[in-house]
Amino acid sequence: MGEDGRAVRILHIDIGGCEGCAVTVLRALPLIRQGVGLPRGGTLLKAEVHSKYLGNVDLNREYDIAIVTGSICLKDEEFVEKLKKVREISKILVAFGSCAAVGGVTLFARGGQLPKPEHMVWQPIAVVVDVDYAVPGCPPAPAAVKALLDQIVSGRGLFLNIFASAAKARKFSGYDLMDDVVLTGLCVGCGACVLSCPTQALQMIDRRPDLIPEKCIRCGTCYVRCPRATQVLMRRFPARPKTLREVRGG
Repeated sequence: MGEDGRAVRILHIDIGGCEGCAVTVLRALPLIRQGVGLPRGGTLLKAEVHSKYLGNVDLNREYDIAIVTGSICLKDEEFVEKLKKVREISKILVAFGSCAAVGGVTLFARGGQLPKPEHMVWQPIAVVVDVDYAVPGCPPAPAAVKALLDQIVSGRGLFLNIFASAAKARKFSGYDLMDDVVLTGLCVGCGACVLSCPTQALQMIDRRPDLIPEKCIRCGTCYVRCPRATQVLMRRFPARPKTLREVRGG
């Protein structure tokens, strides 16, 4: 339990999509329910987790942390309003996965597809609401869910700085990696970006990554895995991480 006697109340909201990010969160739930925080810091708090589809969520409760997966269709007025309500009832909001964080592959949608042809103009959720942390990845690893929650509860960790800064950005892609890191001479040739790319849009040539444009889905996974790019990110978008103790007033 927390210092104020309450468990950490966590809400997972899935807006829709390929469900890869939602499955990632669900796979992490057994670990989350064992407790969140860093045991060596002296505290491991009980976690109360609710996982819902946005269309079915109870908007009359309050939560410490909300994790949102999937991008938002700006033409879906019902879901736009519900997402705003989720922001109101959540002290900390996390955009988890590339669609929620930067739009991902849904940015390419142009309408006309089933089941609802009016579903077009997909955007990252930060276009509609304020986001405290954004975690790009298509999808991110389940370990990223637990690690981020642990650091939000404990109030320390490098993940907080990186993903708080990521919440201020509006796009990440292999193109941005090339512009910010490779073509500026910052790349150290570690290959982390190539290993992380879900579509193999990056290849190593002469010990430096090179982009295959037609394969890049603008998920931003390579950018947040690059040690140099994350330094650029945190300098370009400085942000103060929000922690559980802060939002609870402890």
